[in-house]
Amino acid sequence: MIDGNTYVAAQIERGEIRQTVERAKDALSITMSYLLDPQAVEYPPTQSLGDNWFPSIPSDPVGVVCLAYDADGAELPSVEWIGEVAQPKFTDSVLELVCEPTSGLARARGQGMKWQRTCGKTPYSTGIRGCNLDAALHEVSGVVTSVTTAGITVAEFASAPFPLGGGYITWTRPNGLVERRSITGHAGGTVALMFGADGLAVGTVVSAWPTCPRTWAACVARDNTLNYGGSIYKPVKNPLDGVSMSWG
Repeated sequence: MIDGNTYVAAQIERGEIRQTVERAKDALSITMSYLLDPQAVEYPPTQSLGDNWFPSIPSDPVGVVCLAYDADGAELPSVEWIGEVAQPKFTDSVLELVCEPTSGLARARGQGMKWQRTCGKTPYSTGIRGCNLDAALHEVSGVVTSVTTAGITVAEFASAPFPLGGGYITWTRPNGLVERRSITGHAGGTVALMFGADGLAVGTVVSAWPTCPRTWAACVARDNTLNYGGSIYKPVKNPLDGVSMSWG
């Protein structure tokens, strides 16, 4: 135990720490033992750590802190690198985590709206240029009553004010991480999930949100026209397509 934390010996390695002008080169790889065989007689100590990204990755960001420690000294571990897991890569026996440094997480977004009839905003995004649709008003929560390979059944989904297909669903894992998956289909109280329903059990409390078709009619139905990002008066036909610009 070091500074109140218990560390276990395991087959885990990290790549070289670099800081360059190219963000892609600053990624740090962490490799560890992880078995995909569900019938394995014994699992490595890192199996529970890898379970955070299997069978699907959580929506909550997972932070990474690399420490250096001298077992013969009296000083506490020193921080060498801080970042977040960006992508997991699995083989039959190894898990590789591609991590980005904290300094590279801020990325330019929303470089400008295109001139189009439909709205280009992301539903539930916030800010001056966001959709600003109130997620709390469109949340549909309930308890899972049935789980199949195709999806799950939640009685409350049958009375959702808008179709849930194309939206997403979230729930909290036993380890505290929030799982988020896209909804690929909705019929009554049953929804089909991307990557299936692995990890869900009957009795789990879930919440779902519908997407938005990004049309003016959809924005009217959601009472959010003040934030509509499309150009409803844009001509449907291109006035420069096969039409002369001279008049006699």
